Parts: sequence; structure tokens; C-alpha cells
Amino acid sequence: MRNFLILCFLTISTLSYSQKEIAWFDAGLKVMYGGSNVINMAAIDDPNLNYELAFGNAISFGGKIGINRGYNGLAIELMYAKNGTTYEGLNGYPEAPEIKWNSMDLYFLFRNAKNLGFFEIGPKVGFLRSVERTGADGQLADFTEFNNRQISGVLGFGVNVLGTDGSFSGQIGLRFEYGFTDINGQDDPTAGNEPYPYATGIYAGDKGYQKSAPVFAGLVFELNFGIGSYGIAQCGARAKFFSL
Repeated sequence: MRNFLILCFLTISTLSYSQKEIAWFDAGLKVMYGGSNVINMAAIDDPNLNYELAFGNAISFGGKIGINRGYNGLAIELMYAKNGTTYEGLNGYPEAPEIKWNSMDLYFLFRNAKNLGFFEIGPKVGFLRSVERTGADGQLADFTEFNNRQISGVLGFGVNVLGTDGSFSGQIGLRFEYGFTDINGQDDPTAGNEPYPYATGIYAGDKGYQKSAPVFAGLVFELNFGIGSYGIAQCGARAKFFSL
């Protein structure tokens, strides 16, 4: 009887603690690898231009902090990104410009992690550090008139491949990003400094000026480490931080 009462007490104490948990925290290292481009409707519709999302011209690396409650949480990520894209001239037209850009990216993502998988959605604020364009003549030029602050929407999902106890986990998934901000920062966007090939005068079309939006699609690799939780260990006690 005594042993039974002790077992009941331990069970109730454990359940009480789990119900009093306020939040738990984790940190992680991340790498993203995939394809990037500068989407522009005028260039997409140009029959003299091969406009595709090429895989392997974008890589990012950095880290994250997670603030979680149950299966849901907020992931704050800081990533350094190197992106690029190359356009191909068709129907006898010369090679189109190659564009490369570097940025520091800050993500604020709602994240749901359940059943050994995850789903994430939210905004990204990208801070462009440099943009380069190699013209059809092979000449490299700095593209200085750009919007250095880019707002993008992010959608991602994936699965757990390592660890299940919360102290350590490895995940792999897919991430998609679409920019809402025009990369061209000129006061007069028709002045010919746009980063996409349509603006070079080589190609013709009837769309007129269209905004140029950076996009990304690719793989994301993530290693997460549990930091601890913030909660109440027993009824009526003050909230405390418990490390894992």
C-alpha cells in the first residue's frame, strides 16, 4: 500500500510539472542550399530569354533561437546568404546578365513541430550588402541603386532525422521564399538601371516596367539543441528556469 501511494504521488507530481511548464527554448545551426532568381514578369514573358530557377546558385548559413510552448513556437533566425542567377539569351541573342547578391537575413517564423515533422511560415527581412551584375559583354559592374531592405514571405516544412527527446535533434526540409520588395531602388525605375535583362535594351516586350522580386527555393538542414524550459515546478511556487 505504501509503495502504491508513493507511486501515485510521483505520477501526480510529474503531471503537475508538465502542466505548469510555461515555455521551452532551443538553439540551432542551419544551412540552406538551393536555387535563387530575380522574378520579373516582363522577363518571364520574353520569348528571347531563358528564365529558369537554377539549383545550386544559393547558399545560406547561420543560427536560430526558438521560443516554444507545446508544439508551437517562434523561431528567430539570422542567416548570411549568397545568391545568384544567370539568364540565357535565345534565338540568336547574346548571353544575358549574371546577377549576384549577398545579404544578412532575419527571419521571424511561426513553427509547429509535431509527429517528427515541422511546418513554418512567416516574414523575412533581408538586408542586402552588395549586388553585382555581369553584362552580356562580360563586364562586371556594381549595382548600387538597390533597395537594401527586402521583405519576403517564407514557407517551409520538413522531418526529423535525428533525436526525439528534445535535447538534440536534426532536421531536413524544404523552404520557399518570395520577395515583396522591388530590388530596384531608383527613384525613376524606368531609367535603365534595373537588374534584369529586359532593361538592357537587348530584349523587347510590351509589359513596360515590372518590379524585380528575389526568390529562393531549396533544402534546409538544421541541428537543434535544447536549452531548457521556464515553468513552475510545484503548485504555488515561483516560475523558474530549468536547464536540460
